[in-house]
Amino acid sequence: MTGVFSTRARGQGKSARTRARLMDAAAEAFARKGIEAASINGIAQAADVSNGTFYNHFRDKDELVATVAFGILYDLAERIDEAMRDLRDPAERVCFGTRQIIELAAREPVWGHALCRAAWSMPDLRREVVQRARADLELGAREGVFRVEVDDLLVDVFSSMVLMGVIRRLGEDGGPEVGPRVAEHQLRMLGVPPARARRAARRPITPLLVRDRID
Repeated sequence: MTGVFSTRARGQGKSARTRARLMDAAAEAFARKGIEAASINGIAQAADVSNGTFYNHFRDKDELVATVAFGILYDLAERIDEAMRDLRDPAERVCFGTRQIIELAAREPVWGHALCRAAWSMPDLRREVVQRARADLELGAREGVFRVEVDDLLVDVFSSMVLMGVIRRLGEDGGPEVGPRVAEHQLRMLGVPPARARRAARRPITPLLVRDRID
């Protein structure tokens, strides 16, 4: 198995490479079976290691889930931050981030499913990553683009809209309009006038390239 975590671990020691194989196997299992149904034994077999080796790297499945979830979420957030480096308008930043997450998850469904399962089951990890989005929301509020008070509840609602968009996009009835529609609803919730929200949400964007894959 050559996946995102194994790719990152190339050139590192044997222990780091083994840990990465376990994380790749777990991400694949979570996407196919769900977190609850995925077993330590199955993950270890897919990574070609023993159960004992698994426990040398992770205390239990919960620790593995947390590690994989953070890795996926952090990678997505880092990738979006890099792409938005020169994008200054708060409304456009919100739309760009939301649409890129939804479309990246759609193009890489293993990532998308693992992201959804981890985010819903581990709110602490979700909040850690969405602090990046909170900075954009606070910038927009300071500049008068967003006419809302940015608090924990607003950030939770905002991030939940992204996750629901990912779920809808991954479903059979989800198409490319899901991302723009979610972004437009977010801007309307933030107090952006309807015409501006629609323009910003439907501005053409270049999809982010996936540096690594989970195969």
